[in-house]
Amino acid sequence: MAEERNTLIKSFLSNLHVSVDTAAFTKCPLSWRDMDYKPDYNKFYYIMDGKGWLEIDGMEYYPRSGQLFLMPAGIKQSYSVIDGEPFTKYWCHFGATIGEVNLFDIINVPYFINITDRAMVEDIFKRLAAFHNSGSLASSLNARGVLYALVAYYLEEASKQYLLLKDSESVEKVLELVKYIDANISTNITISALAERVHYHPNYFIRFFNKHFGISPARYILNKKIEKAKILLSACNTSISEVACQTGFSDVCHFSKVFKSYTGFSPSEYRKIVM
Repeated sequence: MAEERNTLIKSFLSNLHVSVDTAAFTKCPLSWRDMDYKPDYNKFYYIMDGKGWLEIDGMEYYPRSGQLFLMPAGIKQSYSVIDGEPFTKYWCHFGATIGEVNLFDIINVPYFINITDRAMVEDIFKRLAAFHNSGSLASSLNARGVLYALVAYYLEEASKQYLLLKDSESVEKVLELVKYIDANISTNITISALAERVHYHPNYFIRFFNKHFGISPARYILNKKIEKAKILLSACNTSISEVACQTGFSDVCHFSKVFKSYTGFSPSEYRKIVM
């Protein structure tokens, strides 16, 4: 089950889109307070020093220096100063979606992690704030690149505690689809067959798939076929025709053409490079 979970999480993350709404370094004012609200954006708080109080989904926290908190969109939360010096913190508001679904509606993560390499995380936030507030041509691309690194770091560290798929009907259906596609990658997988697996009409199924994966079913299946072909080409001496057969292509010419359009190399060229 753990392997299936990791496979599905990797599939989700490969189609993750992030966006930076705000990023800054702030000393919270004495008026820093809001109660029982549900933002439509995710938040990171990286605590440098000071004191304060957070409530996330009914759980109370008193963050300490060196802790990185995640407050997901749509979760009821509160915050305020408490007696003493208010927080000094790096923070950002951000989007993290797969298709139309917030990442943290799919994956359960802890709401905070303890940072061991503080200098590295501080540098990430400094660069995130600098790029976001820059007026340069590529500032938004640079900011997103840094945010991807921050989200990846949080997920990697969170996985040492727990990183779980949320228990929902949609996630169960997505898991069933991923398992079916992986098990039948050597065949011609049809939309109707996938729709039947989750008991949806084909037209509704396509909308469901796009919403949860961020790409069409046909594109996802082709991506998985190419991933499988890369593994076969790099791990063994299987002939090109056998690789084409094991990834569900009807002939070698079609396989070679599609593979080159995805990778920039023919199958034989790719094998020489990786070997």
